[in-house]
Amino acid sequence: MSADVEARYLPGVLREIAELIGLSSTLVLVKHYGGIRLYVPKQFDPDHPITKIVGHEASLKLVETYGGIDHFDIPKGEIAVKAVRDKQIRAERGGGATHASLAVKFRLTERQIRNICGPEVDDRQAALF
Repeated sequence: MSADVEARYLPGVLREIAELIGLSSTLVLVKHYGGIRLYVPKQFDPDHPITKIVGHEASLKLVETYGGIDHFDIPKGEIAVKAVRDKQIRAERGGGATHASLAVKFRLTERQIRNICGPEVDDRQAALF
């Protein structure tokens, strides 16, 4: 499983899937199927939508583990998805992206971006003290 701390926020079945195919592929699966029932075919099909979404290797692992099992619900995993998004926002802000550009990119308000990034120290103000 990925060392990313966001995996701990995944509901049970998603945590199992992440251990099988990795966190990033699991989050892609959640993006497309979160909140709905999923059926994994009994046999690998390179043209199946799941294969197109998560790739050949991850799809093959899903087929080997879940293939032919009755449909099962894919949780939305909102907490984990937000944690990954917030980590990316903080990284991009640390790399010099502006609050405004991040707000546009992630479809959030500048206030939400500031809340995610936390308080920032303005070096010019620190010099006053």
